Amino acid sequence: MKFPNSIVFRNFIYLFANQFFNLIIPLLVFPFLVKTLGLAYFGLYSLAYAGIIFCFMLCDYGFNFSGSKYIAIHRNDIVKRDTAFSTILSIKIAFAFVVSIVWALYIFCNPQFEDFTLFALLFTGMIFGNAINIQWFFQGLEKLGWFSTINSAIKLASNVAILFLIKSPNDIYLIPLIYSFAFLLSGIITILMAIYRMKVKIRFFSFEGFRDFLRQGFDYFITISTTSLVFNGTIIILSFFEKSILIIGAFSAMDRIIKILVSVYIPYSTAIYPRNMSNFQISQEAGTRSVVKYGGIALIFAFISILLIMLCAKEILHFLDPELVVYSIWMQVFSLWLFFIILNNLIGYHFMNGLEKSSVFRNINIIYTAVTLVLMVSGCMFYSFRGCIVAVLSGEILLTGMLVLSIRNHSKDIARVLFNAK
Repeated sequence: MKFPNSIVFRNFIYLFANQFFNLIIPLLVFPFLVKTLGLAYFGLYSLAYAGIIFCFMLCDYGFNFSGSKYIAIHRNDIVKRDTAFSTILSIKIAFAFVVSIVWALYIFCNPQFEDFTLFALLFTGMIFGNAINIQWFFQGLEKLGWFSTINSAIKLASNVAILFLIKSPNDIYLIPLIYSFAFLLSGIITILMAIYRMKVKIRFFSFEGFRDFLRQGFDYFITISTTSLVFNGTIIILSFFEKSILIIGAFSAMDRIIKILVSVYIPYSTAIYPRNMSNFQISQEAGTRSVVKYGGIALIFAFISILLIMLCAKEILHFLDPELVVYSIWMQVFSLWLFFIILNNLIGYHFMNGLEKSSVFRNINIIYTAVTLVLMVSGCMFYSFRGCIVAVLSGEILLTGMLVLSIRNHSKDIARVLFNAK
């Protein structure tokens, strides 16, 4: 297998670098923030950050998948490429204005932000910065070199600034200011790069064919939004039932560890997605072989990560804060979530979307989300963070079962690929 020399591997490196500085570095900075801000203020920051990540999802509207897929298919048609670029960018900016209003309403309704309204509002710049992020465009072209370099450099600088400028809990307001500036700067520079290097003719606020692009992204949006409600909604839901910000901070620390590992997987999933979709255009067997080939690597990563957490949970939590060691058993239970997240991503986004069954995946996700949210609310209400962990794990296992049942007609094709049967 010539994986190390492939375009997929090169794009994975670019996307990993982008993800590393965009999400993983902020996550890795969290031990410093736990120690500097304390568990209570760290819980407040984590609550705001979780909400902003959810805002990102609303603005993206699934374009990271539908947009990159469209660009990958029409990359040689300059007119269609430029039309897609202008239309999708315009839609995302329009969405950012609406989402910012929703974000403000959420802040005023959540009692945890009662004395920290300005702190939460300062994250709004990140919403607009994410809206003008055009990773989907370069991903579709499979030309991520310059984008990744610029984005990574800016995000690295922002996190270095966090390390040098945050000295005490009183400096918490600087965090959203620094991140907002970095997101906006990265978006503006990469748009200019698309215009001058890729010769894109951009028409701001172009809504040509916007209904088609909204329709193409709808299934992805529903699927991603339902998944995000569970993935990013844990801390938000817990905050409405758990009055102790210290408990929220402790749960946030455990949640961040899992999110770091998921963030390592995300660029890999993003890198193999265009290749898997292209292989499904060749044949169903070629697409299945591609998903199994690249998916196997992801599942091995999940097994190794879970094993390390099982063996080193106490040491990991003690490094963050000695008070967290009492949660080590729950950290071990929580780690199992990682395996099912990756498995469901491979089955749903890569296999079912390749089979043009995105609507089926969407409907399954709606059921999964509804059930899991009920479990999360009930769990948080009666058992605090413990109920939340059991709820999200149970929901993910339920999703796996539904997805496996939905592709049971293709089990022979998958087995044939797995065992190299002719």
